[in-house]
Amino acid sequence: MAVSLPEEHHADREGPGPGPAAGDTAPGAPEIRDPSDERPVRLLPPSDPSPDGPGASSPGACGGSLQGAPEAPFPASTADVRALLDVMPGAASWSVPVRDETGAVVDFLVEAASAGAVDVHGLRGGELVGVRGLERYPSVLGTPLWEAYLRVMETGEPEQIDRYEHVEAAGDVPYRSTFTVRVARVAGGLLTTWIRHDGDRQLAARLERTEQLGNLGWGHWNLLTGEITWSPRLYTIHGRDPAEGPLTLEEYFTIVEPEDLPVMERAMAALAGGDETQEFEVRVRVGAGVRNIRIFAEPVRDVAGRLLEIHGIMQDVTDWRRAADELASVSRRLAEESQLSMRLQNIIMPAEDEPRTLPGLRVTGRYAPAEREAFLGGDWYQVIELDDGDVLLAVGDVAGHGLAAASAMAKLRHAITGLAFARHDPAQILTVLNRLLCKLRPDVLATALVARYSPADRTLRWTHAGHPPMLLARGAHVERLLHPGVLLGVFPDAAYTCAAVRLRPDDVLVMFTDGLIEKRGRDLYEGLDLMSETLARVLRAAAPEDRLRTVMDAMVPGSATDDTCVLVTQVTAPARGSGAADGDQ
Repeated sequence: MAVSLPEEHHADREGPGPGPAAGDTAPGAPEIRDPSDERPVRLLPPSDPSPDGPGASSPGACGGSLQGAPEAPFPASTADVRALLDVMPGAASWSVPVRDETGAVVDFLVEAASAGAVDVHGLRGGELVGVRGLERYPSVLGTPLWEAYLRVMETGEPEQIDRYEHVEAAGDVPYRSTFTVRVARVAGGLLTTWIRHDGDRQLAARLERTEQLGNLGWGHWNLLTGEITWSPRLYTIHGRDPAEGPLTLEEYFTIVEPEDLPVMERAMAALAGGDETQEFEVRVRVGAGVRNIRIFAEPVRDVAGRLLEIHGIMQDVTDWRRAADELASVSRRLAEESQLSMRLQNIIMPAEDEPRTLPGLRVTGRYAPAEREAFLGGDWYQVIELDDGDVLLAVGDVAGHGLAAASAMAKLRHAITGLAFARHDPAQILTVLNRLLCKLRPDVLATALVARYSPADRTLRWTHAGHPPMLLARGAHVERLLHPGVLLGVFPDAAYTCAAVRLRPDDVLVMFTDGLIEKRGRDLYEGLDLMSETLARVLRAAAPEDRLRTVMDAMVPGSATDDTCVLVTQVTAPARGSGAADGDQ
């Protein structure tokens, strides 16, 4: 099957000129091969699309029917079009038609793309050059988009396809993306621009979720036009009806508590006279109460240095401030630091008396402080059901003791939880967490073991960051689930990967910090061996309903000088009729 491309896409010329007939071979024309035909394919000039143009007397005929005038309304080379797209904003590409030996368009070949062009597979800019449309996106054939391509190529009239839904299958799962597409015939090819809509919706949903988790919102104040924009969460924080509109800066001053007005005035003066972001906290009146609002305000100036806008992020820290005030009050009342440590530990990580039932799991956890008048430690664990039905399981250890270690521990624990709700897998969570730690707390080192359990297929995905491995007990057989991963806070560019295992009903997972196996004069591997032997021994005689309690009772810390955290998880049997048990290995 002979397939042709427009002649002007092969060589840059001063102007258009007639090409050889379809049956001829253009001098020096390169050869390609069509995937469905072993015969060589030569790049030939296109047929003239005009019914009155040269060669129009016999549609689909060979010979002179392919020697029509160039389809571009002006002389343009591939280099010209590429230069144009190089400076064009947004997503755009220029494709030339691929024709069969009858002159019919059978595909399009991308010859140029803007820097902002991104396809559904993630190819960007110049990576799209050389892509053939139907080979890369076979589901386009027969769609309104494909029909529009052919019409525009034939008539030269531009078209716009609103809300085009593209379906792309990944395995057996169809993924849908929605676009607005604009197509025009330019220089013998098609200039296509597009806007993807579902990406904006996903980004908006993630932003909204982030605002909810952080109890924060954003606002813009344009000092030139007076235009003010608030995010929906900012209205919620201030107890304000969106129908009333946002507050101006002058109106905002009226709701600030009088004692905090100097703080607000100093911040506004600094924004007016400098370029630094201002961070401050004020109390504002909301309804009949008072809220603590932490504000991050950034000035935006024009080229002359005049202040044009103020961009602000406002976070409601009332609950955090109330908790901090309560902790400060406790610290003043307690005479011994050990009493303060116990209270802080209960606030950050409350004790659990009974096992928790989560989707597909029963879980129990325990924190044991060091048996000495020391400081609050940095050991922690987390177990929580995520909004997609999966379960997050994590343990970690921040180096050191005292309030600094406890503060870092609390931040890491909450950051891991927030990233898990944002649909990050364990490897992504630790990669982001490591970068944050290196940037914000370079003085802190930490270990962590993060796992995500999917009850639908009983798959556990996990990764390590310098942490002791978890143990899997199946029956009375105990094995270590090993996976590499460096400490958090050491290398900013460290990357982590996930491992996965399929679990069975009554499997038991034990996650712990090193205080459980650490003992002076004994290395950690010896401690792991002893712990594995203990688990195998106590589980031989344990009934399925007693496995969780039996394992937890056997977990005795190896050292009285270090904190320990233990998280024991038992996989529960699926409901009758569930397909989760199919394919157990």
